[in-house]
Amino acid sequence: MMQVPKELQNQLWQDIEQLERNRTMPYITSVERIGIEKGMQQGMQQGMQEEAGNLLGRQLTRRFGPPSADTHARLKAATLEQLEQWAENILDATTLEDVFKEH
Repeated sequence: MMQVPKELQNQLWQDIEQLERNRTMPYITSVERIGIEKGMQQGMQQGMQEEAGNLLGRQLTRRFGPPSADTHARLKAATLEQLEQWAENILDATTLEDVFKEH
């Protein structure tokens, strides 16, 4: 039998542990996977809603001047569907109130 130097033994064990970590696949339950997917969808929806609100805010500023704090709050609280409707309304609106009319 041959004795391996201590440094090589340590390196061998580290290499073996690394191989085992790489081969072991983490298990994600179906409930966890569904939760992750829902979280990603909600994050994407929220990001789209925020971007739509920011874009409409810039359009309102260009068309009617800087929006009031109330208008900013209204944009933040709006659903994506409302923001899309208001973005269409701005094309024909002559006043700020016209933008927020429900059609």
